[in-house]
Amino acid sequence: MANLSYLTLVGEKQGKISEGCSSQKSVGNKAQIAHTDEIMVYALMHSISRNQNVNHHELVITKPVDKSSPLLAKAISDNEIMTTCDFTLYRTSKEGISQPYYTIRLSKARISNIDFVTPHSVMEKEIDPQERVSFVYETISWDHMIAGTNTISNWVDRVQ
Repeated sequence: MANLSYLTLVGEKQGKISEGCSSQKSVGNKAQIAHTDEIMVYALMHSISRNQNVNHHELVITKPVDKSSPLLAKAISDNEIMTTCDFTLYRTSKEGISQPYYTIRLSKARISNIDFVTPHSVMEKEIDPQERVSFVYETISWDHMIAGTNTISNWVDRVQ
């Protein structure tokens, strides 16, 4: 089984956007009691490329429609800065326990795009409504907590 990732999100204006997002009220029978105040992340995609200079691209997640969905719409409408935008990836330890092992942190992140996707009700009846949310940021950091490696990169840096 694939391991989920989670997002802790706090907005400058709205505060704790991820609060209660993995609760039963928010996501029904998919509730994650140990992660109540985090957003479930089904998929995370991010690219950095280089031609002559480093090029940062949006970080894009796929998430269920949940309690945060209207708040994310407000955040993009208001161009709200996220004061906390932390992604935590989990894996199964050798003891068989889910453990956090990798974090991605965005500083001064903003939402740049939201795609709201309701699957085809006949062809994709097993898939729940989802959102793809894109973030731009000033700084990104990666931390492999178990292996002890980490780094940081700035979107605005154009080192040759």
